[in-house]
Amino acid sequence: MSMAIQIQKRLRPFGKEAMPDHDPDATADPKRFREAVDGYLELDLPDMAEAEIQALPVSMANHAVVLDARLAVQMHRKQWPAAVETGLTGCASAPGRISFFIHTAFCLHELGRTEEAHLLLLSGPVALRREPLFHYNMGCYLTVLGHPKEAADHLGEAFRMDDSLRRFARSDRDLMELWPGM
Repeated sequence: MSMAIQIQKRLRPFGKEAMPDHDPDATADPKRFREAVDGYLELDLPDMAEAEIQALPVSMANHAVVLDARLAVQMHRKQWPAAVETGLTGCASAPGRISFFIHTAFCLHELGRTEEAHLLLLSGPVALRREPLFHYNMGCYLTVLGHPKEAADHLGEAFRMDDSLRRFARSDRDLMELWPGM
């Protein structure tokens, strides 16, 4: 089988053509694409991460992996309103992808829309409740909303699932009211 046919087969799920001057493997392999975006963000190069996204065919713009990458770039840049819009699109188009719910709720909270963040997490898929960050963030949001007992219950579950979250909680300003009991 020729290399061209192999590449076409790999591209089929994402559109038939890669952009000129763009590595076709990045388009064909969502994991590699996402690793490239995340790598640029870790190096604090959001413009390069954005360039990876922009280099993709327009037909991929609403693909879950692309929306997730765009959301990561917007969060890195603290573009909270745009990130909320991208995240809500992701929640609607890929309702089983729990990261959209966790990250979009965080963005809502950053905008001071904590009640909406809380409600968005509650509206997410059941699998969300098996994630330590669901419980940690619920603890934060419930504390801010004035429900410390419910918040403590969620935080207890988060720590049971991932004890490393405890060290973040001790310096998380949203949880300041609960610090004496931690």
